[in-house]
Amino acid sequence: MSQHGQIHVYTGDGKGKTTSAVGLAVRASGAGRKVCFIQFDKGHEAEDFYSERKVLQKLSNFDIHSTGKIRMMPSGQFRFTNSPPDFEEAQRGLKIAVEAIRSGKYGLIVCDEILSCLLTGLLQESEVENLVKEFDLARCEAELVLTGRSLPAFLKERADLITEMKPIKHYFNKGLPARRGIEF
Repeated sequence: MSQHGQIHVYTGDGKGKTTSAVGLAVRASGAGRKVCFIQFDKGHEAEDFYSERKVLQKLSNFDIHSTGKIRMMPSGQFRFTNSPPDFEEAQRGLKIAVEAIRSGKYGLIVCDEILSCLLTGLLQESEVENLVKEFDLARCEAELVLTGRSLPAFLKERADLITEMKPIKHYFNKGLPARRGIEF
């Protein structure tokens, strides 16, 4: 008996949202599920910046799509402002997600940092809500995972699983910068 897939949300201000999504994606892949992993606003030109990409792209039943423009400047400073290409990249990620849902070929679809795109203004809440409606209409067996620091009311109501990452203590507060293989 087939069943409709569930919607998972990993949100909050704490560390671990992407890490949890990567872990679930690896588990799904290991169980033979085909995975579509879409990273929003994580610099598609910097394929080697995010360490998880090096491993995930080697998996045979794993499609990884990175979208967004580079935000980490050569100076080490983070670019917070949005430019027209940032908006175009967010739309490209959304299109990939809709196509993945409609295709019916995936057992897990991850939209990493899509919810953070709401906070930065790269996507509108209605666009993410339409993605969720698309998922519901497709009645596919895939699981849909949405990560990021935002939790709109419609998603709080609709999601089947919500995990909030809450910072209790973080070494960043002691001045330790982000480290390769741990934060990226």
